[in-house]
Amino acid sequence: MQLLTVYPHSLTYFMGKNSIGSTISYFFLGEYFSDALRTTITVVLPIILFFYLGNHEAAKGIGVGALLISLTDLPDNRLNKLKTALSSIIVFFLATWVVSSVLYNPYLTATVVVMAAFGCSMFAVYGQKLSLIGTMALIVCTFVMGLHPARPLYFSSYILVGGVWYYVISLIQILIRPYRSLHHAIFECLMSSAAFLNAKAKNYDVDVPLDPQQKEAIKLHIKVNQKHELIRNLLLTDKYAMNPDNPKGRLLLERARLLIDLYEQLNAVHYDYALVRKTLATGPNLQLIASLIRLLAKELEQLGRHVRSAKAYKGEVATNIEYQQQRILLLQEMERLNESQRKIVLKVVSNMNDIVRIIEMIRGNERATEKHLQELSGKISYPLFITGDRFSIKEHLTLKSPIFRFSLRLAICFLFGFLLIWQLDPSKYSYWLFLTLVIVARPKFSITWKRNLQRLKGSMGGVVIGLIIIYFVKSPAVLLSFSVVFLLGFYAFNRLNYTISVLCITPAVILTLGSYQGHFDHLVHDRIIFTVLGCVIAIFATYLFPIWDSHQLRAKITDAVKASIRYLEVAIQNQAERDENQSRMARKNANLSLSGLSEAIESASQEPMRKHIDFNGLYDVQAIIYQINAIITSIYLSGRHQPGQANTLLVKQIVSNLSNETELKSDAVPCVDVMDLNHDDHSTGQKLAHIAALSFEFKRFSAGFIG
Repeated sequence: MQLLTVYPHSLTYFMGKNSIGSTISYFFLGEYFSDALRTTITVVLPIILFFYLGNHEAAKGIGVGALLISLTDLPDNRLNKLKTALSSIIVFFLATWVVSSVLYNPYLTATVVVMAAFGCSMFAVYGQKLSLIGTMALIVCTFVMGLHPARPLYFSSYILVGGVWYYVISLIQILIRPYRSLHHAIFECLMSSAAFLNAKAKNYDVDVPLDPQQKEAIKLHIKVNQKHELIRNLLLTDKYAMNPDNPKGRLLLERARLLIDLYEQLNAVHYDYALVRKTLATGPNLQLIASLIRLLAKELEQLGRHVRSAKAYKGEVATNIEYQQQRILLLQEMERLNESQRKIVLKVVSNMNDIVRIIEMIRGNERATEKHLQELSGKISYPLFITGDRFSIKEHLTLKSPIFRFSLRLAICFLFGFLLIWQLDPSKYSYWLFLTLVIVARPKFSITWKRNLQRLKGSMGGVVIGLIIIYFVKSPAVLLSFSVVFLLGFYAFNRLNYTISVLCITPAVILTLGSYQGHFDHLVHDRIIFTVLGCVIAIFATYLFPIWDSHQLRAKITDAVKASIRYLEVAIQNQAERDENQSRMARKNANLSLSGLSEAIESASQEPMRKHIDFNGLYDVQAIIYQINAIITSIYLSGRHQPGQANTLLVKQIVSNLSNETELKSDAVPCVDVMDLNHDDHSTGQKLAHIAALSFEFKRFSAGFIG
């Protein structure tokens, strides 16, 4: 029943090469499992209590209310979570009351629910949070159809009580530990940064092909940026944390800044790794560099496990014997290298020194001076860096709006579902068809297809598990105990892996309903039939008012190029004259636009017309923009950069190539010396020459996508 993946879907993504034991330990001691345990207890407790008291209607209503409203509870700060709680509780009550009041008439029910499918989907106009509330409200409507309460107002009140009960517990937790989600987001950012650093180490391993490695690095680049975006939204929207008199807030703000600095250092140095491998082919230099980078990645992972504490963590980088020994060996090897080889090694060592410095600041909770913080506060307008949810409904009441198209499509799916069910034998579990539609039908074909496969695999696997348990266990009390364990598994994996979460919730539903109502065979039959029907309808419906990412590729490339050009313009400015807000926004937009392009390429690769797209060319374009942004970051961070080093004609040629404009006259184009590219002197001129060479490649590869 997972509706929105906020976090990466694999635990092993964070843990790198750590043991399975460490992964299991992280899972059971981490935020996911503790939240799942708290939510499961919150949902199950009122059900047990009211069943014991003999009020079955209250048990079902309060239990369902707490169960469904818990899925709107995403990581957030106190004020935003309170707003989400109030919105969810009100919307759930109204949805329950309206639908339960019209159940006496099947045609009126169909009309109301189809309208709800359209209206609730349009909540996406107002941002991610309200979109999720709208989706869950629609699921509430489907549950009401299935439960068919005899007393609408009473049942709606029970749903209201269940929602209030759940959020009271959730808000108490965030009042006690207000920065828990933020600490966890920082932890995940460090883990994803460690994974990115491990990927960087592979560039120096001659046994690893460079092309697949480049794709892996870009995927990790996207994930790190997603973590930064989550941290920004959690921290910068928290008025308490951003209060200058709040020492914990100042510490967290400084940690967030250091994380961005860390990522810039991880990304700033981008080489022609094929040339590096060739240049350093002899001797142990490549192996030593790769080993040092992996040791830094390991330190980041260790730091991540301790960063959720406000206490300083005494890490090992500065005193780690293995790291120091290998660093000394690398410096000794430099004495045997020629000038070009020595420059490459020196640049790598300098970059690693900067990474070590930032790690030491994070682990020691070092903060900038009060004067520096005041200067930053004066220069930086933090609200600019928050992803806004301010939209107008009028702008989306057109077929040009993807939100409107999807809302209309989902409403038609619901209408078709009602027409189909009326042709079949009556079943109390037919609402599973609509539940499946809400969960698997997504705006884009690729996500809908993926969600369908995940739901089918999870449902079929869950049915098998449920049948095995039913065969061996006959006691209703034991069966219900198993269902509670599976509910815990559902919540634990809800933000991690959709397939596993469905694998858990399916037997939980079968065991619970079967124990309460009997007829396990009929229950399993209907679960399979209506799940498959919902998946089939959702897939075919994607061709109705379709939203194809393959049609958006040209626009995504153009956006990424414009953002990179703007970032370059900022980077070559005089540091004293830079506007702090504009430069940071340019950097952020360059990263986010590249992430948007990468996601569009990944989505297009799953669409039916993928055979007609040159994905090799697209991957080349993506890789070139990534390399250009990395070099621009190097210029941006360079303390040696002087504006006079930026050749105006060379910059114009870069802009012309990236914009796919008419070429400049040959006598106006500065010569890009290949030898100069191969002998890095760390200057802005050399870096611009490298970007110019890449821009020529970009123009060649992008010819089929832009124009």
